[in-house]
Amino acid sequence: MSSNTEKHPPPPPPLVGFQKFQADLVSYLYADHGASYNQNVKKLEETTGSKREYFLYGLVAVSCIYMIIGSWAEFVCNLLGIAYPAYVSVKAIRTQDTADDTVWLIYWAVFATFALIDYFALSIMSIFPFYWMLKALFLIYLYLPQTQGATVLYHGFVDPLVTAIDKKFALTNQQSTRTAIDENNNVAK
Repeated sequence: MSSNTEKHPPPPPPLVGFQKFQADLVSYLYADHGASYNQNVKKLEETTGSKREYFLYGLVAVSCIYMIIGSWAEFVCNLLGIAYPAYVSVKAIRTQDTADDTVWLIYWAVFATFALIDYFALSIMSIFPFYWMLKALFLIYLYLPQTQGATVLYHGFVDPLVTAIDKKFALTNQQSTRTAIDENNNVAK
């Protein structure tokens, strides 16, 4: 059965997914991570008068600026898009559940499809300096469970593209077979 005909629960809109991720992240920051973490973060908050999530937002802002002007921006972007997904893919393979395998297989299929754009990355970078930052955000969008970006793009773009390619190959194969049969019949006459 083609995956085009299977029913999938609709993923949340991207903004809702990122809002859910932000809420989950703030909950994580305020969770108990041991006495040392709790004491140091509390001391930092008291000393600066700022909430802990503002420090994280500052770190994200600095990272985004680096992705625009930094000399290792491509490396950092690929680290986000390859290293973490590869790590969790291996962990998924080690589990008995195949649902997590499917999630990461879909990620890699979408990643590979859009990696073709990277062939033109240096050309794009010379015109559009925000390329690595936007690509990093795109890759994070793909693998966040709150956004399900890879699933959205797989079902909306990659799977229909592969289906169209399959149909084209099948048609070409039928035409080649007919041509070979016709040539055989002509030789036999």
